[in-house]
Amino acid sequence: MNRVEQKKYNLLSNIIYVYKGVAKHKPYLIALILLSIICTAGSKYIWLFMSKYIIEYIIIGMQSSELIKTVVVLTIANIVCMIGLNAVNFGKDPAAFYVRPMFMLKRNIKHIGMFYENLENSEVLDAVEKSKDSTRNVDVGIEGIIRFILEFCTCIFTCLVAVIILCKISIFMAFMVWVFGILSYFSINKASQKEKEFTIDDVSYQKRKLEYFKRISNDYSFGKDIRLYQLADKLLKTQDELQQEIHSGVRKARIQWIKSGLFTNLLDLSREALMYGGLVYFILRGNIEIGDFMLYVGCVHNLSETFYNLLKIYAKLKKCSAETNDYRSLNEFCESEKENFEEFEAKEFEIYFENVSFKYPGSQDYALKNINIRIGAHEKLAVVGLNGAGKTTFVKLLLKLYKPTSGKIYINGIDINTIDTKKYYKLFAPVFQDMECYAFSLAENISMKCEDETDKQYAKECLMKAGLGEKLNTLELGMDTPMLKVLTDDGLELSGGEKQKLALARAIYKNAPMVLLDEPTAALDAMAESKMYEQFDAIIDGKLAIYISHRLASTRFCDNIALFENGEMTEYGTHSTLLEQNGRYAEMFQMQSQYYKEGTKYEEAVC
Repeated sequence: MNRVEQKKYNLLSNIIYVYKGVAKHKPYLIALILLSIICTAGSKYIWLFMSKYIIEYIIIGMQSSELIKTVVVLTIANIVCMIGLNAVNFGKDPAAFYVRPMFMLKRNIKHIGMFYENLENSEVLDAVEKSKDSTRNVDVGIEGIIRFILEFCTCIFTCLVAVIILCKISIFMAFMVWVFGILSYFSINKASQKEKEFTIDDVSYQKRKLEYFKRISNDYSFGKDIRLYQLADKLLKTQDELQQEIHSGVRKARIQWIKSGLFTNLLDLSREALMYGGLVYFILRGNIEIGDFMLYVGCVHNLSETFYNLLKIYAKLKKCSAETNDYRSLNEFCESEKENFEEFEAKEFEIYFENVSFKYPGSQDYALKNINIRIGAHEKLAVVGLNGAGKTTFVKLLLKLYKPTSGKIYINGIDINTIDTKKYYKLFAPVFQDMECYAFSLAENISMKCEDETDKQYAKECLMKAGLGEKLNTLELGMDTPMLKVLTDDGLELSGGEKQKLALARAIYKNAPMVLLDEPTAALDAMAESKMYEQFDAIIDGKLAIYISHRLASTRFCDNIALFENGEMTEYGTHSTLLEQNGRYAEMFQMQSQYYKEGTKYEEAVC
């Protein structure tokens, strides 16, 4: 399995990356930045100039007509700025809120396409959790950059206007504001970095674990076990312990921010004293008039306040950038898993395992060891063995859900790792033991397609062939019956055996050239299992079929049988050949044959 490489893009790169998405989905948000810059700066300085002119009128004796004209113009300009800021506030929230789910969708699409084996890799799952954190709230990661960059650009322009005005009286004063601001930034940036470390990086595993326990606590399918085995206390205690660990990180981050706040408050006090002391000095020396004094005092206040906000927002942007790195790291990891595909077209298929071995990450033992087997076109193969023998791993390798640790798997002589995965999946109609139903209609649960792409009549025929005809006749809405009670109170809930039959109907509907049944009848009794295998064997006649089971109901009508033990294929041959060998298979069959005697062809096997 691959490792998730943690990308470290700079802030500018991440801003460009995010705003490409903004330009694609809500381009007018970019125009709002320019509008915000002009209107915010205008609203801050219009009243300062108005105060200057009014004071000059009182002291110097400016003509009242000029004053009125100036006040009217500035008032109108201020009203325009207020309208502009309201438009910014009205437009930015829904736009930013819309763009973030688009990035979430983009990640989810890539996540769905990730190699299946990585879904069982804890490192990858931690990376997924960190990527989710980057899109979890409005002030973090992707949306944080969208929002904060608007404020950041506005602050920069506001500071530049103040600096230009202050430079007319003293470049030194403007310079000192920058010095104090930079000192504040180092403190704020350190606190921001620690916040990400304490609240995201150090607790990604705890958050993932907490989400799991929350999910099962709210999933009614676990309700029976939780009640009968009195698991509620354990679940709540575990969640409480995880919450405490996560809260501990939040507490550490808050302490860091308190220290930073105390330091920046001290710097603010020193800066204000220096600035106002300098202005008093200039007015006492007669360097500036009282009207200019009011203007410069306002500029000092604007510069001090805005520059502090600028640095605080910059620190937040750096944090959001680091979180965006988590998002991009996962996306690029998923993209790196793309394969070089060969063209593949065929009507008949032959499968060959060549010295295939596999072991799970972190394990020293092989789940499968040196498997060599050829499955011919139209062949029916039974793969049998006790639980833990390696049968499920064999299935996952064949379906390209895992990649072999060593060796190769070929289909018609082509390495399956060079075949387009989506095209490869179309070759198989698998039926798994842990069959899942979805909150779609019954017809869609069979077709696994959208409603407008579902042939309901064909889905009904498949359901009948799978043995659910009687159940269908009891449903008032027929094939349009909603499944599960997640979205509707009258949703259809199937028993374990009925779910397996629905899974068979799903496989029949797909009509793939190869069928794979991975212990789909575990919920049925032995007699029902053998009858279902007989019926299904007749339905898929002519297709390559692989039956996986620890029970031997499927072996009698299969062309060949492979017995797995401890990850190795220890016996291979036809049913009669393996019985004659009188080995492990014969022993297992004799032990189980008593369950298949009542009126089925399996009683022949016991004779």
